[in-house]
Order: sequence, then C-alpha cells, then structure tokens
Amino acid sequence: MKNLWIFGDSFSVPSEAIFKHWVDWQWCVQLSEAMNLTLKCKGEFGVSNDWILTQFNMHMQDYQAGDVVIVQTTQANRYWYFEKKPFVSNPFGMRDNMVERGILTAKESEAMQSYIKHIHSDTKDNLRQQSYYAYLNTMRWVLGHNQITMYILPGFDQPSQFPIAVPGGDIIGCMQHVSKDEFISHDHGEAWYAQDSLPDQRLNHMCRDNHDIFVDKFIKHMDGESLDFLQGWRREFLSIETQQADQLAPSTITANI
Repeated sequence: MKNLWIFGDSFSVPSEAIFKHWVDWQWCVQLSEAMNLTLKCKGEFGVSNDWILTQFNMHMQDYQAGDVVIVQTTQANRYWYFEKKPFVSNPFGMRDNMVERGILTAKESEAMQSYIKHIHSDTKDNLRQQSYYAYLNTMRWVLGHNQITMYILPGFDQPSQFPIAVPGGDIIGCMQHVSKDEFISHDHGEAWYAQDSLPDQRLNHMCRDNHDIFVDKFIKHMDGESLDFLQGWRREFLSIETQQADQLAPSTITANI
C-alpha cells in the first residue's frame, strides 16, 4: 500500500501525540482514508521550517512511486535554535519563562536572546523563507519525475516572490486564516491563547467542522480547483464563554494502529 507523508508544525501534528489515539475526524486521517493511503504523519509542535525540511529530507529514500507528500510550512521567524529542542523555535510567541518551566537552561535562554538582539532581522527571515519555497518547488518537480506527488501547504503567509507551484489549483491565504477566523473577534482569540490551561484546545488549531471542510477542499484542490483558505469555512463562532466541546475534543476515537 502506498503512503501519505505529512510534514509540518502543530497544524499537522498527529492526533495521537495529543490524545494517544487516532482521532477519526482529523484532517490527516480523513485525507489518508479518502486517498486509500497509509498515513505517515510527521508533524511536530512549534517547530521551524528548518526542522520540517530536515524531516522531509531524512525520508527522501523512503518515498516510492505512488506516494503523496504534503509539506506544511510554518512562520518565517521560527528558527531551530537547539538540536534536541526543535519546539523552542519562536521566542516572540513564548508566553512563559522557559527557564522557570525547566524547558531551557539559563545559558540556552541567554544564547537565544543574544541571537535575537544581535543577529535576527525580518529581512533575513523573509529571505530564508523564500529559499525554502524555492527549494520545495524544485523538489516537487524532482519527486514528480519519480511518480511521487508533492503538495506544499502554507500554515502561514507564503512569500510573494516564490508562490506555490502546481499541481493542484492556486492556493489563496493560509491555514492560519482559518484558525483565527473561528473566533468571534480578535480579542476573543487573544483571550483564548492567554488561558492558563492548554494554549489551544482545538486539534491542529481548527474546529471539527473545519477539519471536514479542509478534506473536501483539498481533494478538490488535487483535481485542479483553488484551495481557498479565506472563503467557505466555519467562522466567527468560538470564544472562551461559548466553547463547543464537540468541536474541540475527539468524539470518536479509534485504536492506535
């Protein structure tokens, strides 16, 4: 049986990494079943494009004719600072003290802050992002010559200088648009992430309905339709006060295979 390979960040992390079981309505699971492919989901929380592309390259010898590969890209300002801690990639988005929580040592935290102060720049981030997309577009062509179909899925805004190439139709927007638009307002979204509990109780930062919609849209995208992340989704319904459990937690869990 051929495989569906998925690489990315928390938009693509396998459900068993959270619930210790596969969730049957997760977009990755639904898509693999619709395509009759064995799921090989390699997403990880909070990682950078450096890490995502490294995993993609590490499995290059494992791809075979008939496989489908999806590479979901992440934010430009994430960086793979520490070899064994790829999830510590975005200091601008860290809410808590990493040292006090035991995630980073004092020296690691100092090194990261020094990098941000003396080396980091938005210009460098954007240039690196452009190089990632240029590489992925090239690799899609290379894999295609070996009967391996590859798709690039933007978790966040893609660089205009290197738009995603076909197969499939155009891609409009990114997965972040779907995630943010689920909240009643921007303020409700900020409050949701500021909770003391888990930063986001949604699987892959999307409600259950939008997992279903994503699969339908992606299958049509493979047939040549545009993948539009701005229109046709469930929007403006979620807040801390109006949490909908059936949209957040798995209602049906199947045994891990």
